[in-house]
Amino acid sequence: MSATTDPLLRLEAALPHLKGAVNQQHLGKALSAAVTACADVPQRLDRLKSLADTYALLPDYLGLRGADIKDATETILDLGERMESATQPEDLDAIVRDIKRLDASLNTLHRSAQMLTDAYARDHVAPLGALERLLRRLGRDQDANSIGQLRTIASSLPTAGRALPEKLKALQDARLALTSDLTRLASDPEVDAFLTGFATKGNVKLSLVTRKVLDWLGDKSALDQFIVQPLD
Repeated sequence: MSATTDPLLRLEAALPHLKGAVNQQHLGKALSAAVTACADVPQRLDRLKSLADTYALLPDYLGLRGADIKDATETILDLGERMESATQPEDLDAIVRDIKRLDASLNTLHRSAQMLTDAYARDHVAPLGALERLLRRLGRDQDANSIGQLRTIASSLPTAGRALPEKLKALQDARLALTSDLTRLASDPEVDAFLTGFATKGNVKLSLVTRKVLDWLGDKSALDQFIVQPLD
């Protein structure tokens, strides 16, 4: 055996094992990539829980995103099992792709939750300025100040991050407390219905603007604090 043929013979003998070695190296790289991608899955799960809690506080909109939340939850729960059973690089590559898709799904859910909480604040807090002015005219500064607190909480929603459900729940509780206080303001069922309806929804239907309500608002010089606006 010559110095030239000896290396060639050894290379030929090694060829059957070369493919396995290359595959093993590929598997190692894929495993490393999958482990790195999965490292932040607990944080993603916390983020998903926060989003789910936010949607639960907005039942009128939950149906719009309920399926997306379910899909994202199932994807996260499935990742661990797939990591344990993966034996091929292709399996691990698929896990990494799913995690990237999960991030995109969470970002979409976050943007949607933010839009819905903005709409909630716009519909239920922003219109209360007229009621706040009326309360101050009646000397009910504490109740009027509570509306200012509602605005403060509402303004913090866009930057709440994972604390969004807690902030939204605080806003809803504050509105409920205000509504409860207003039921004792006029001591008249019709006027109370008008005031609490306004505090709850930010607007009322004309059917609640009875003669007694108009007279009460007139006595308080508050008729010019409200306007009639058609429904969209």
